[in-house]
Amino acid sequence: MKFSSLLSLTLTTLGGAAAGRLLQRRHGWEAGHRRVAICVDLDDVLAVALRADRPLDDVLHELAHHGATHASLPELTLNRLRASGALTPRAPARTGGTRAGGARAGGSETRPYMNWNHFNAAPELVGPLAAELAARLPYTGARVSGASTLAFAGDLAVLGEIGLGFDAGLAERVRRAGLDCVPRPVSYAWPEDRLIDLTLAQAAVFGRLVAFDGDLILGHEMHLDATLRAMEREGLALVYFAESRHQKGDWFVAKRRAPHVVLAHRFTPAEMTPLDFHAAAHHWAHLARERGLRLCYVNAFKVLHAAEPLELLHYVEHIREALEHAGFQVTKDVCAPTPAPGPDRRDLALVGLASAGAAAAAVNAALDLPEAAGGPLTVVAAGGAAALPFLERPRSELEALYPPSYAPKALALAAAAFAPAAAVQLARREGAGGWAVGVVMQAGTAAALAAATSGPDYALRIETYKGFNLDWALPLAAAALTLPEARSRFSALALIAGLWALANPRHPDLLARFDPAHAEGHTHHLSAAARLAGDLRLALGPQPARKWAGLGPFATALSVVLARHDRQGAAAVAAAVGALGGALGLVGFRRPERALAVTLREAGPSFAAGAALGALALLAGRRPNDE
Repeated sequence: MKFSSLLSLTLTTLGGAAAGRLLQRRHGWEAGHRRVAICVDLDDVLAVALRADRPLDDVLHELAHHGATHASLPELTLNRLRASGALTPRAPARTGGTRAGGARAGGSETRPYMNWNHFNAAPELVGPLAAELAARLPYTGARVSGASTLAFAGDLAVLGEIGLGFDAGLAERVRRAGLDCVPRPVSYAWPEDRLIDLTLAQAAVFGRLVAFDGDLILGHEMHLDATLRAMEREGLALVYFAESRHQKGDWFVAKRRAPHVVLAHRFTPAEMTPLDFHAAAHHWAHLARERGLRLCYVNAFKVLHAAEPLELLHYVEHIREALEHAGFQVTKDVCAPTPAPGPDRRDLALVGLASAGAAAAAVNAALDLPEAAGGPLTVVAAGGAAALPFLERPRSELEALYPPSYAPKALALAAAAFAPAAAVQLARREGAGGWAVGVVMQAGTAAALAAATSGPDYALRIETYKGFNLDWALPLAAAALTLPEARSRFSALALIAGLWALANPRHPDLLARFDPAHAEGHTHHLSAAARLAGDLRLALGPQPARKWAGLGPFATALSVVLARHDRQGAAAVAAAVGALGGALGLVGFRRPERALAVTLREAGPSFAAGAALGALALLAGRRPNDE
């Protein structure tokens, strides 16, 4: 075995050992942070109570009993209150007053270009609304007329969208039912810093988790600093819809507020159409296990698969049972008291040695470099990988506010792309000994990959692994180099390059599509044959990618055996399968939102079985003249 190969093996082992220490801390953290909250949409709860002819307080108590932990608390707006009937238009007592101008609170200045609006509402609502309008928009001259009339000046089309605080009475009813509130501030045109401060200060009175309403974060984009300052001052945590990413500005808030971020999801009506509440409940558990979800924002089934309004209670109960069956605790307390452990610069420098070892081994073997070049190349790769974390510095004020994560991403990509390539090339060049080195490298780089993508930003899916499809293209290219004929090698490389060019713009991370396991579901409506076909499809399908971890070492060993018997074409095909299996086996280790134990539960036995079968194949396939 070449000295450069031994040096690469040493680097990978050292990097893997350093990663192992970090991953032990991560595993301990993950074991203690398996808490998920269930938040019901309050608008849907109000609709359920109305259609079921039940008091709202009773429905809220039942939801808490069936497993809900939170209810949303939407911010009041004039549009919302008018739509719900809480505000009803009223003709003024004197017609001449309809264009009397908008007096400032406590003053006599008028706005002759403003219309006066008069609305009837409950007395306990009119006073707070007038106070909110006067505090936020003093030029409206908002005041209470009589006992139950709100009067203010201005165009309703402009003023109707502006947030006016939260319904304290409704929040108290939610709390009495045993639920916590999740305030939902609204976004609107031209927010001001003082209005943002006022809204978020009021939100903090009712809850510490904030789920912004709509498709825009309040303050985005020109007043986002005010939003972030207010959230930090009030100790608010962001409910981050990382699965849908439908809110503009959410990433910037999540990046600055981490680790005070809770991963959440909300099914759209289109997503709920093919589901019933049994299947949806299993899907929530699937998202919690595979995608790190920690808050289920639950809407009621209203049309398709909706039997009756109070079915929401059974839906929530099924979600709780599915989560508990998956090993999660349903609780209100989902804000992690300590952030997920991640590598500091020193840790990352040591972990990077594994990436350097794999990259150097792949290049040395692919180019068949002599020892005079291979050894120095390996040393340079190790030095570069170790120095990379210390070279990362913010290059601008913006990068200081939103620190990039280039070094972890570069080291993770090197591990994911070069380890399968090195395994294939080492087996081709050095036979069984090279295969054994490749197996160790695969294990070491899997640990390094998991460690490099650990930490709060990665666990909360604020930062994500970037592979640009090189993590399958480079291993397949390494396998193509094992073809015996130059024309075949060139054709295979051209095909791989073409596939990469086609896939990259459409699916920047193609392998990630095969990473999650399938969501469990019920099959009571299927025939026995359909169930069997479905089970076979699940077992033999590509998902989850981690179940194919053993394909890498086994197919690579098979390529060595075939090459021994001068079946070079078949050996190249086996090498390609081994390269793809190695790439698939590493996919799960770069998804830190999923607990490491879940990934290892399938990847570990598969890899061990593949390595054992590969070793047996090498022993059984020895020729009499082999050493």
